[in-house]
Amino acid sequence: MYSQKVMEHFKHPHNLREIKNPDGIGKVGNPVCGDLLWVYIKVEKNKEGKEYIKDIGVKTFGCLPPEEKVVVSKGGWENISSMKIGEQVVNDLGRETNILKTFEISYNGPMLKISPFVSPFNSFSVTPEHPVLCVKRKWFKTRKQEPNSKWLRILDTNFLSRSPEFLKAKHLEVGDYLAFSFNQKIENQSFFTKDWMRFIGYYLAEGYMTAKNSVVNFSFNKNEEKAISEVKKLIYKFTGKQGSQRTRKNVTEVYVCSRKLVKLLSSFAGKYAREKKLSEEIMLLPPEKQIEIINTFYIGDGDKTIRRKRDSPTFRLATASQNLAIQLQEMLARNDIFASIVKRTRKKHFIEGREVTGKELYIVSFKKERKHKFVHKRRNNFLVPIKKIEKKDYQGFVYNLHVDKEPNSYLVKGFAVHNCVAAIATSSMITELAKGKTIEEAKKINRDDVKDALEGLPPIKVHCSNLSAEGLHKAIEDYEKKKAGKS
Repeated sequence: MYSQKVMEHFKHPHNLREIKNPDGIGKVGNPVCGDLLWVYIKVEKNKEGKEYIKDIGVKTFGCLPPEEKVVVSKGGWENISSMKIGEQVVNDLGRETNILKTFEISYNGPMLKISPFVSPFNSFSVTPEHPVLCVKRKWFKTRKQEPNSKWLRILDTNFLSRSPEFLKAKHLEVGDYLAFSFNQKIENQSFFTKDWMRFIGYYLAEGYMTAKNSVVNFSFNKNEEKAISEVKKLIYKFTGKQGSQRTRKNVTEVYVCSRKLVKLLSSFAGKYAREKKLSEEIMLLPPEKQIEIINTFYIGDGDKTIRRKRDSPTFRLATASQNLAIQLQEMLARNDIFASIVKRTRKKHFIEGREVTGKELYIVSFKKERKHKFVHKRRNNFLVPIKKIEKKDYQGFVYNLHVDKEPNSYLVKGFAVHNCVAAIATSSMITELAKGKTIEEAKKINRDDVKDALEGLPPIKVHCSNLSAEGLHKAIEDYEKKKAGKS
């Protein structure tokens, strides 16, 4: 899609920096991708007494606060501020893509927090100009809405007729739909049989290590006889040892001494309740294998509730691990089920006069069937309605990532946002075209000059060349205003 020249300037951009005490500054906003661009120029006179651009710098605008979470290919989320060149993230098509550049800039202005109706835990924050993949509600003709139900009454067939588009965050409204995606790569491994998947699910819910990491334990209610029996059979299958059993009051413990089993389970799923996390190899297994983990996790740490008569049941999974909750959501998505995550903090309480501090608990909820569809499934994503958009003042650093594959997007807490190869390449090229030119020559540089110097741009990206040229002209205009003011 991009020429070799574009990719050269994208991977190795020139003059992407802020100039101290510039003579002129041009600030412009991208009308399609949503990126912001600042152009800085230093002006001096040459031997002929003509003013020329001695130095020029360009800075693209980062768009997310440092603690915002990006979906990584190995499963889970990581802070955007910690992401490094070469690491892999996931794009809106559910494909892995490499980070080519990271951007950071100081920002003082509004920040939008966008909260979905389903799973507010996946709320994310962006600057108003940043592009978000969405479907506008007003694109569809629908029946009259019920009070407080802006996200209802749109059929699946309507969504299939209109693809999501990247729009500036500031153009989103309550009731519009965000595009939620997930890693759709599949790598099967014969070692991970159905029995192993079920065993790992039991371990995630009820398992732990004791005796200096030599014993694997499972803790069940004494009435969960089927689960107890299955775990004992699986222990024997994987170790050749009979699992021991003991009952204390209402709790039955099943345990086996096996350092090999401890090592395997630790590598697959971690050790401690709050730190349990599935390995990358398990997160890429076929969905039909992953659902077995969900099934036995539900037996151990799940329940079912029906809120109203005639409603389909809601299934809930509880875990102390935030990472595991996020992975459970992703595995369910891979099985065509959108799940909500709710974070709860247990209240402080007393045991035998001793105060016990409340701890966080994550509830993953989902329905297998729905009477009313709040979320709509498409081929590569789910469309999730926006419940709330909050605007706050923000001062600090913001970040952006630039990745190596079309559609140049990445996921923030599962929702797709955009980066722009062309914006970086055109910014770099404008500095090459303008540096050393007289002011009058620089004024004549236009978007066609930028596009031609880059050996062409796709039609949808031509606006980026216009943005960089406009930024240069704004910087010159700023310089001339300042000069006129001094005279």
